[in-house]
Amino acid sequence: LNLQGQEEDAMAPKALATKKKAVAKVKNSTLKEKKYKVTKQRGKTAIVRAYSDPEAYAQRRQKEKPPPGGWPTPPAHWPAGVRVHVGRPVFWIPEGWGHGIKTTCVTRLDAFVSPEGKMYYHRCSVEEVIGRKLGPDDNLASAKNWARQQVLEGKDWRGKPAKFDPDARLFACLSQGEKEKLVEPGAFHVAVISARRASEIVGLRAVVGVQAQLVASGATPVWYVDAASAAEYRQLGLKVEIGGKLVPARNKALGDAQKLGKPCLQVSDDITHWSYYKGDDGPAGNLLAGNEAAKKSTRIRVSPMAAACFLLAKMRGVPAGQSQPKLAGVFPLGNTGMAFVKGANTSEHFILGDFFVQDVGTKCKFDTDLTLKEDYDFTCTHLAKHGAVLRCNRMFVAAVHETNPGGACSERDGAGDKERANIVILQRKWPGVFSLNGNRGDGSTQVTMAW
Repeated sequence: LNLQGQEEDAMAPKALATKKKAVAKVKNSTLKEKKYKVTKQRGKTAIVRAYSDPEAYAQRRQKEKPPPGGWPTPPAHWPAGVRVHVGRPVFWIPEGWGHGIKTTCVTRLDAFVSPEGKMYYHRCSVEEVIGRKLGPDDNLASAKNWARQQVLEGKDWRGKPAKFDPDARLFACLSQGEKEKLVEPGAFHVAVISARRASEIVGLRAVVGVQAQLVASGATPVWYVDAASAAEYRQLGLKVEIGGKLVPARNKALGDAQKLGKPCLQVSDDITHWSYYKGDDGPAGNLLAGNEAAKKSTRIRVSPMAAACFLLAKMRGVPAGQSQPKLAGVFPLGNTGMAFVKGANTSEHFILGDFFVQDVGTKCKFDTDLTLKEDYDFTCTHLAKHGAVLRCNRMFVAAVHETNPGGACSERDGAGDKERANIVILQRKWPGVFSLNGNRGDGSTQVTMAW
């Protein structure tokens, strides 16, 4: 707009008048083409929109009843003729501004009052005053209001329903025997393990995204959080259970699923999307060949519940006579070439805690002595008990594992001492299985697993 104004200032008066006439002509012709009734008021063209719903017209003019205790007293700096809006304020209102209702207007008219006491009626006017576009990321209060609205409407942070490729594309990758093991999304107890995400804008974005995708794919997720976070999560409209810290919350979710007689699907609270790469099932042999195989594969954008149904069907479809796994998960990294180095499904590899299915018929739990790397221990517990797990090396989740605020990140420390302490527990409990991974971090806080 500023550039346009500068351009017009530089134009000769005659040329500017010609330009404005041309613009007006285009606007008028567009209005006529769409058969709008128009009128000119104060030199501007306006569309005539006569009301067609007398009942709604009368309802908008009904006098509002005050809430119990009467209308709240407006702040001292507010102008006269404006009362406090007692409902949920608009999500985009800037910090320090107030949301009111004009009392001198025959219909309900929203008013937005600045910290200086000036009143405006439209979002665009407020944006012009503060000099920036407003949205849910403007401040934490706005973000919380927006997040609640999206959760209630089943939409993502952009205000849109989550979309995926058809489930049939993924299920076509199952064998006939595995297809017979498919279940409906409602067959799972879906647990989102979370904590302290609702007090940060970036955390709210993640929460809304995960909730939207789970709901869109047929789930009724339960959010397992610590006691201190529960109220904030409930305010967003989420179904909440107090589970405590990371490992106790995981175990409570497993116990609740066991009581219901359902497989337990556990989901991290910061997953942005799920993908399946349809390609060669066999191992490529080396990384170069794996990269080529990954490039030739077809990516399917899958829903979380389709992914869970797929993993459970794969697990239950293991032929009789082989070790029957009770734990299934996805490839733990985002490197598709590395994934194609391995076979499509393996039975002895690490199962990532961000997204896994534990089937009924097992009592395996997480070790409460661990505060981090609990999923490594959980994998070993399953291998020791059942002889196998099922990891699908063609399925991936995109998640922020170690840098976003809240969740398991709050269990870590900058020096890595907690990581190292948990590695000591792992190596003592499972001798010979875990080695330090010198290719990640400082070489002392990450491990490789060889069962």
